[in-house]
Amino acid sequence: MFEVRLSPHGRFDNSARAYRHIRVEPIAAAMGAQVVGSQIADLTDAAFAEVQDALWRHKMIVFADQTITHADHEAFSARFGDFAVDAYTQGVEGHRNVHPLIKEADHSSKALFGSGWHTDSPFLDEPPSVTILRSVEVPPYGGDTVWANSALAYRMLSPAMQDMLRPLKVHMSAAANAATQEKVSGKPMAFATDERRNAAFQGNFHPLVRTHPVTGELALYVDEVYAVGIEGMTWEESRPLLDFLTRHITQHAFTCRLRWRPGMIAMWDNRAALHLAANDYDGFRREMYRTTMAGARPV
Repeated sequence: MFEVRLSPHGRFDNSARAYRHIRVEPIAAAMGAQVVGSQIADLTDAAFAEVQDALWRHKMIVFADQTITHADHEAFSARFGDFAVDAYTQGVEGHRNVHPLIKEADHSSKALFGSGWHTDSPFLDEPPSVTILRSVEVPPYGGDTVWANSALAYRMLSPAMQDMLRPLKVHMSAAANAATQEKVSGKPMAFATDERRNAAFQGNFHPLVRTHPVTGELALYVDEVYAVGIEGMTWEESRPLLDFLTRHITQHAFTCRLRWRPGMIAMWDNRAALHLAANDYDGFRREMYRTTMAGARPV
């Protein structure tokens, strides 16, 4: 006798709210939406407040057909608050908060920055809240980004599993990911400074179920790149649980996928979503720039 595992079902409410200043169209049932017909440089304070609300609701939102500079990117991002510390780069010249993510057409590697399911820099004491990614040059196909709704994934767990997870703390560290990338690529992972590398390797313990500071929504805070253990558990005890939770969060029903075009700006809430950048475009150039916004210590 065996049990047939069915796909998740129930209330997938990713419907758009009726805003006064922006128009939003959902991308998938689980999460994601496009803000249609708006230019980020022209958003009034009232429109920007609705953009924030849409981001908290949909976990990821995207603007298409945006023609902006590094300065515009930086200025728009600053409306979300302070910039986060970036462990990996010092930013582009003249705009230290705008960080390049560029893969040249002649570069081939199994280890791509962002190619595993992760939330940005969770090894920090105060991990980033929002990431804002801008596309300049993209492959004719491939190079998509996929997101998974970790708040919806938490709601779809059984009450017994939710009760078991809520008191736990997960150890987030960059050490294992750096070792894997060095083994694959033959080169050590680059960090902005030795101090930031050491802090990233030491990492931090954060609630495995975190509470969103704006919405109060509960979300799983675990991924396959940085989650290396659970406080008070041995490796053998914690690894199966971490693996299960990552598989649970990233199953197809909880995801949305974006096919990039030049001039897109996508932003997502690291406190309620994981993301993955597909490494499937060897022979093509991909040029992106990102900013990350400061967050608070998870609770």
